[in-house]
Amino acid sequence: MAAGWAAALLAMLLPPAAVAGDWLPRDPPAGAEAAWRLSVRSQKHNDAMPLAAMGDDDWSALRPRPGLNLAYLDEEVRLQRRSGAWTFGLLGRQYATVVASQASLQLAAMLDAGQRPATDAAWQLDVKFRGFSGVGGLAAREWALAPAWTLAVSTQALVLERWRERSLAGPVGYTAADATYGFNLKYAELDNRLEFPYQQPFAAHGAGLLLGAELHWQQDDWSASAALFDGGWLHWRGMPQQQATADTAAQGTDPDGFPIYLPLVQGTNSQAGLTRRQPFRGRFAVARDLGGVGRIGLAVETLPGFGALPALNWRQNLGSVQIGLGWQLHERRATLALAWRGLQLQAGADRLGAQARSRDLGLAWQIPL
Repeated sequence: MAAGWAAALLAMLLPPAAVAGDWLPRDPPAGAEAAWRLSVRSQKHNDAMPLAAMGDDDWSALRPRPGLNLAYLDEEVRLQRRSGAWTFGLLGRQYATVVASQASLQLAAMLDAGQRPATDAAWQLDVKFRGFSGVGGLAAREWALAPAWTLAVSTQALVLERWRERSLAGPVGYTAADATYGFNLKYAELDNRLEFPYQQPFAAHGAGLLLGAELHWQQDDWSASAALFDGGWLHWRGMPQQQATADTAAQGTDPDGFPIYLPLVQGTNSQAGLTRRQPFRGRFAVARDLGGVGRIGLAVETLPGFGALPALNWRQNLGSVQIGLGWQLHERRATLALAWRGLQLQAGADRLGAQARSRDLGLAWQIPL
């Protein structure tokens, strides 16, 4: 039974899981009052194993970091038009994150390999997966609040194709004397592809409303910005949901007071109209223009359930070409970005080859009208 619940834990890590990134050359061309822009972006990262090993049944490559481990996927295709202070567009995106404790991954890898501890051991499992995909439209507007201050707000309205969340938490213990596991685990899942007996018809698609706002300041050689984004609500009518508890020490009493042992696994299936708040991600950035040696910056993104993801970047104009270099500290990923006459390219990785755990690819094309 312990191996079965470990398999459920492993399955939660199969979806690559994310954090939104910016093009290193972020500013639009000077004087571009109206423009079409097509962009494609893909970011993948996994603290605990190479990206090439994700989705395989072989977990021998699993090497979790100390503390919380993060995996993410953030992919988007966007076509938008900017005209004055307004921007409108269409987009398709998929986004997912997995946050897992080191102990959860260590236990999963050990059980998958068929190993047992030599002495008594205990683990506290904590794994959370959240993800969605959909298509829809976007709208954004900017306001000049003062000579140095600009405010921008945005919204995305999505038709959801997939919405999936899973969590597994609780203590697991191992007694070496009789080679047995004991645990009290709580499992919860919602998924529009979840199937169970007596399931009722439900909506084929969900809906999402995501909001964002950014306050930008620039004075002489300095600039700074603070933003909240990707927060809002997800909704799905009749969403299949499942909750379960696995307890090796479950015990109760019958109506006469005699002790009885309850089933090891107890759970419920349900379907209801589900609306859930999508937590905001945050971003703070500061940069300084150093003149002939370029522009340097520091950015920190905050990911709900995990923490801060800092990054350093540098930009320089070389004639009509702008070059940018970035370093994501947590991902240990280096990124190179180039911009030339409305064309932007971006590529990054933590290492080359099949052992890469972090990748960033992007292409954007902007056509002034």
